[in-house]
Amino acid sequence: MEEKDRLIASLREQLRKALQKNSAQEQEIILLNRELERAKIKPSK
Repeated sequence: MEEKDRLIASLREQLRKALQKNSAQEQEIILLNRELERAKIKPSK
């Protein structure tokens, strides 16, 4: 049972890290989309 518990804990940690990374990537996409919209609005020089 101990090995199974370690595996579960490891998988939970991997999932937590993956979700954290995903959240950061979503935030980055939002920021990049805002920059893109701002660039479209500004008249080109």
